[in-house]
Amino acid sequence: MAYVRVTGRVILNVHSLNCEGAVGNYVSLSKMYIVRRTNKGLRIDEEAVVSGNMLKHWHALSCIEVLRKKGYKKLCDWCARGIMYRTPIERKSELEYIENCAIEDLHGFLHPVQQMRRESLIKFSFMIPIEEFESKYSAITHNRVGVTKEGKIDRDVMMIFKREYASGIYGFQCSMDLAYTGVCQADPLQKINDTDRRIRVRTAILALINMLSGHFGAAQARATAIARVLELIVAVSKHPIPNLIHGFYYDYAEESLKIIKSLVDKGLIPRDDLRVYYYGDRLRDIVDSLGLGNIVVECSTFAEALSKAAEDAEKWI
Repeated sequence: MAYVRVTGRVILNVHSLNCEGAVGNYVSLSKMYIVRRTNKGLRIDEEAVVSGNMLKHWHALSCIEVLRKKGYKKLCDWCARGIMYRTPIERKSELEYIENCAIEDLHGFLHPVQQMRRESLIKFSFMIPIEEFESKYSAITHNRVGVTKEGKIDRDVMMIFKREYASGIYGFQCSMDLAYTGVCQADPLQKINDTDRRIRVRTAILALINMLSGHFGAAQARATAIARVLELIVAVSKHPIPNLIHGFYYDYAEESLKIIKSLVDKGLIPRDDLRVYYYGDRLRDIVDSLGLGNIVVECSTFAEALSKAAEDAEKWI
């Protein structure tokens, strides 16, 4: 059994990861209202955000990349092409779907005609600017240049357009109920072999490394997000555990680690059935102040934290 909970913060500079499309020659970022706690009470702000839908899609693509590097073949034709969730492929059962495709197993699927559906095991919140630090966004003017057959600039096809970009510190959160990898939701007694399950569980966690390095979202060809993970907490458990507090909140780390401490202190989860890894210098003082040195392990990079979590989850499946 393996349940994984992830929370943290990442710097995103000059990104255009989630957009609403173009109005005329203007491409606008996706924005949403968020509530912040301040010294003067609650305040609502409009901020540039990255949707959970965007994160989930790119995590699935990262899973595909990891599986291909392993030489793993169990991907349906549609998911292998990055066309996921609503499948046109007709199969006899949920078990047949998940046996033949790791992505439909991990990220779920829907066949509307057969009225057959699998809930995603992997869930993402929106990635939003943190509580204590607003993001900023502005538009840059671009020019698409056309040329004639002779190689000269064709002023008739030149196009001026503007695109919004944002910079800020963003919080994120992810939960993975990997205990159900390869297990039918309609009939939990049916499941695929443990070898495939272990490969998929490890892949789901490792795929976060590539994604959090900036490999997600729109406009990557000309505006790959200048990303750097600031802090990360990863909890892996043999038993169901609550979601950790979203990295948006200024006290998310303290509150998340208090949850972990309470689960162990109250005997709700045996100490040997829980692993917690973290990255970020600021978190070290929090861990020490809560007396969690014997429960939580510091890692030198965020990738190390995720790699260690993947090793544990793979063993526990």
